[in-house]
Amino acid sequence: MAQPTSQKTGKNLLALPSTIAQHSLRLIRSFLPRLGHALDFVDTIPLLRNPIVRRFAGVLRLEWLLGLTGQVNLEKAEAEVKKLQQQFPNETPSQISHRLMVKKAIQAGGTGLVTSILPGFAVAFLALDIAATTALQTALVYEIAAAYGLNLRDTARKGEVLAIFGLALGGGNALKAGLKFLRNVPLAGAAIGASTNATILYSVGYAASRFYEAQIQEASEVPKTETLKTIQQQSEAYLNVAIAQQAIVDQVLAHMLLVSYPEKTWEDILPELKQLQLEPSSLKTIAAHLKSPQPLASLLDQLNCDFAAPLLAQCRRIAESTGGISQPEADVLNAIEQKCQTSFIDA
Repeated sequence: MAQPTSQKTGKNLLALPSTIAQHSLRLIRSFLPRLGHALDFVDTIPLLRNPIVRRFAGVLRLEWLLGLTGQVNLEKAEAEVKKLQQQFPNETPSQISHRLMVKKAIQAGGTGLVTSILPGFAVAFLALDIAATTALQTALVYEIAAAYGLNLRDTARKGEVLAIFGLALGGGNALKAGLKFLRNVPLAGAAIGASTNATILYSVGYAASRFYEAQIQEASEVPKTETLKTIQQQSEAYLNVAIAQQAIVDQVLAHMLLVSYPEKTWEDILPELKQLQLEPSSLKTIAAHLKSPQPLASLLDQLNCDFAAPLLAQCRRIAESTGGISQPEADVLNAIEQKCQTSFIDA
């Protein structure tokens, strides 16, 4: 359990949004010169000419993702993977990949990749910057590639990032999960909800693990079309699970806000949540329980452990913003931690 923090914590959180927004603006500017070369690059990669990949990746803004691939710190990605492999020498690449996903999810929720664009109390804790989180997700794909022993400096990795994002998020369920914004290049400071970010991260991570697993099994840089189709279908099925999890996570986060700031009400929080690109059913679920919210224990019974990890990090950040963790806040944090304790070990 985190120890009580000083009053400086809240001030640091208030200063963080402008820093993140400036970083996201630099990210967007960095790839603008590459826009005209994106389609030329796509045509040079055999994987991206595959009809399944072209169908699903084609709905995303490939030039945006291509720009982010050039921002990945390859040495840092390799070091992160090597550290986990040394710590868990008997684990498979798939198991190491899952650890990487959880670490990235906690990183996004705990460090507060927040936006400075949207006003509001709840948004200050629940809104994550799209540019910053997409960069994190892109780095995750490279790390998973390293977990499977691939050379991160091979230009094929760039094409694989585009293909994996397409397979994970190019289908119809992505729209149901509130991911319509992936069809456009985000503006600096544009925001998504914390639960939406977790959905993207795990969807991309699982698709990447399946993709590189297929490369090894088939001994081919371009898995068979039928294999790629299966990976896309598995991603669609996972999004069905994630949609339900988003609503649960959003409700628990709202609970945490009310515990940390008891002067606020559900009526204060709900209008602010509507500013985020939350999955529509999340908002409906929260609104339905506006006057009679589900007990925390009931929500946690429905919580998937993948989503519990970033949820715990986000809740802890909310609690620490008050200058110290109160007993009611500690009770919420303990309840989440006990739900999926093994998921947080060594994460």
